[in-house]
Formats: sequence, C-alpha cells, structure tokens
Amino acid sequence: MSATAPIAAASVLLVRGPDEVLLVQRSPTLRFMGGFVAFPGGKVDAADLLLSRPEAGLTAAHVAALRELFEETGVLLAHSASGDVPAPGAELDELRTRLLANEIDFAAALGHLGLRLDAADLRHAGRLVTPPFAPVRFDTAFFRARLPAGQDATIREGELTGYRWQTPTAALDDWGRGGLLLSPPTVSILQSIADSRVYDLPDRLHPLLAELDAGLIPPIWIRPGVLMIPLDCAGLPPTTHTNAYLVGHGPVWLLDPGPAAPAEQERLFQALDRQAAEGRRLDAVILTHHHPDHIGGATATARRYGVPILAHRATAGLLPGSIAVDRFIEHGDRLDLGACPAGPGPWQLEAILTPGHAPGHLVFRDTHYELLFAGDMVSTISSVIIAPPEGDLAVYLESLRLLQTIPARLLLPSHGGPSARPDFVLAEAIDHRLRRNQQVLDALADGPRQRDDLVTEVYRGLPANLRWLGDLQMEAALLMLRAQGRVEETEQGWRAT
Repeated sequence: MSATAPIAAASVLLVRGPDEVLLVQRSPTLRFMGGFVAFPGGKVDAADLLLSRPEAGLTAAHVAALRELFEETGVLLAHSASGDVPAPGAELDELRTRLLANEIDFAAALGHLGLRLDAADLRHAGRLVTPPFAPVRFDTAFFRARLPAGQDATIREGELTGYRWQTPTAALDDWGRGGLLLSPPTVSILQSIADSRVYDLPDRLHPLLAELDAGLIPPIWIRPGVLMIPLDCAGLPPTTHTNAYLVGHGPVWLLDPGPAAPAEQERLFQALDRQAAEGRRLDAVILTHHHPDHIGGATATARRYGVPILAHRATAGLLPGSIAVDRFIEHGDRLDLGACPAGPGPWQLEAILTPGHAPGHLVFRDTHYELLFAGDMVSTISSVIIAPPEGDLAVYLESLRLLQTIPARLLLPSHGGPSARPDFVLAEAIDHRLRRNQQVLDALADGPRQRDDLVTEVYRGLPANLRWLGDLQMEAALLMLRAQGRVEETEQGWRAT
C-alpha cells in the first residue's frame, strides 16, 4: 500500500526578545499530534493561494503561516500603507472572532483594516514532511518571524489549550525531565538551535534537511534516549510501517526490527549506526511478538551488531527456525536503561504479558517517563486483527483491561503515531470490540445465519480485497460469544441462544 500524499502546511517560529520562541499546546482531542506542544501553524487553504503574490515572494505557504498565526495566537503580521503593524484592541479581537467562526475570510479581515501582507516578515527556514507511516501527513514549510512591537499572544480555547514563551534550551530541558510533551519535529528544530541564536535557524536546520533529502529516517525523539524508527514492513492493510523503538542510554534496547527487505534493513542500520557514533551502541533486540512485520529484521540486526534476541518463551516457540531467542523475558521483568536523563534514580523497562493478539505478546512501560510501548495491542491507524486460533478475542480484551490499570503518559504503538491519551485509546479499542459483538448478536436476532452472511452484514462496505480480514474478526467474535454461552453453531448456521 502506498503512503498517503502529504498535505501542504505552514508553521511559524515566532521570536520574542533575544531568544524566546512561542510554543502552543495542542488539544488532546486533535487527530494529528493531539496533546503535544508545537509551533503555531496549520494547513494551507485554497484561499491562501488567492492572497499570494508570487512576484513579491509571497507564496500560499507564507499566507497560511500568517493566517494561522493570527487565528491561533492573535498576532497579526501585516502592514498599513504607511508600513505600520496593527495595534491590539477590540477591533482586532472582533475580526479574529469572526475569522474563527468562518463569518469572514482572511482577505476580508485584512481589507477591513486596510492591511497588506509582506513576505519580508517571514524568513523561510526549510520544510519537513511527515514520514510515510502516518495516515495523515503534512509537507510543512517552517518560517521564522519576530513578534511585532505592541502585540502579544493570546489563545482561544479550542484546537489549542495553552501557550508559553521559552528559550529552546529551557524547552528541551523541560522535555528531558518529562514535563513538556514536545512533538518530534519541534524537538528536532529546537535541538538545531539550542546552542545558538534562534535567528540562526535557517542555517542550523540545513544539515537535518540534507539528511532527510538523502532518504535517511528522520530522528523522531519521543523523549531523551527514546527514538522511534518507522520502517516499511509490508504489514496488514491499512498499515504499511512498523515502528521500531531504540530505548536507553546503556544498555540500549531495540524493540521490533520488522523489515525483511534488505534495502529497508539498511535504512535501519544507518539509523542505528548514527546512534552508535554518539555512544548509544545496541545491546539487544527485543521482540514484542512473533508476527512477520515485527521480526523480519531481527536476525540480520542481531548478527550485524553481535547482540542477543530477547522475547517471551511463548513467542520463541512460534518463531521460524531462522530466529533463535537467546533469552526469555517474563511478565514483570525489568530491563535496565542506564542513567535516567532526568537525574538520579532507576530507569527501567517493565515487561507486561498481554496475550490475545498473539501468545506471548509483551508490552513495555518505562519507569520514569511512563511511556507505554504497546506493540500490536492497539493501533492509532485502525483496529487490531485478532486471528484465531493464535488470537483470542476474550483474552485480548482482558489484556487491554490490564493495560488500563497501568499509569501511562504516552502510548507508543507499533502502527501509527504516538497518542497522548492512552486511556482513551485503550477504552476505544475495548468499546469497538464490544460494539462489534453486539452487532453480531443483533444480526442473529431474527434467526440463524451463516458466518459468510454475518460478515456481509456486520462489515458492510469493507472492500472485497479485505473481506478475509472481516472473516477472521467474525470468527474471533463468534468464538468468544460461544464461550460465553451467547451463541451456538447449528446445522442452519450460527444462532443466538
């Protein structure tokens, strides 16, 4: 399955004083990076193109950046005929309110004030594209701008829930202690200017952009010492990528190196080699479970770096002969992660046995940042496939309920992006399965039905090429309902008891 095409977007590093930048808190309910802290910005709209003036260097991305900055923060970088920027006040607030309510567009707001946009207010710093693993991708142009005299940021509750002015160093320190939840692109940008002036951003960002243009995997830092590495592993639709995670400062553990293709394995090795050059040499490979898109690169990685492979004993029993597990991990085991980035005290990965999707499936939780490495227990792209006989829906639901009892600040799935709402994601996964079971019971209310007929009704609209997945899920649901005594299989088909 090919990656989704990225959507054009724009973002602004707004600078106040010598080196403070504006960071905004995104609402946890947002689909993309909900709950994370980032720079102001958003999608490029069709109307932005109408306001652009290419002959003057003002592109649709410039317009989108200036519009989003005004909508999200109330800061308006525009000029009157005399070159003045607008002063804050009731008129500006009212226009912003009407703009957010879609009563007027940005062009009308500027026209009402007699203002004109100027590309010189923004300095283009570069562009970053969301990696292909994400269901929603953005091609984001980043700009640097100066806060105009007399204006300041204000937030309207909605897509944003707060803001702060911080220096890059202070923001990264807060993030490293486990406080501020910075989006990975924001981390990379702040790291590029942490030891220099914010105004040096365009030049300091160039090395990172050059690496990405060369096809290297972007550095997706979740926390210090926790690197997410999305890899093309030819997984079940709609997923295309499996996230490997490199965790720890020494020992350093790699969770789920999934790619079987040599070219994608080489991209993984490039990422690991870059980390080794900075002192984070790999100590072991860990497998959450035995499915092909999680183990495809395990043997090649272990051999290249001379490290062992660790997994649960049930996983080891299901692995092909080419993959040898050197050490078993049991429920409750703790793996040392080395020195905690936030200061003294233990930093460990705790293993949690969560069968149901697969026997021996392990979830891991780090003891400081409370990150939940969820494997295939949940996905932020789609529901998880439960394939009998290895998959057991009733056991899977019990494992999800176990995870609900474990404190976590961030959920890191194998498929899809991180979620700052672990409780919501887990509850949604449980509710989805229970709703499906009820749909099966409702379909049986008028009498016995063949399984194929149930798949047609319950999974109405499922593409023909994915019907086999619906059939697997129907089998899992019927087996669970039969074990509960709620349905039985007869000569006429399945019926409710």
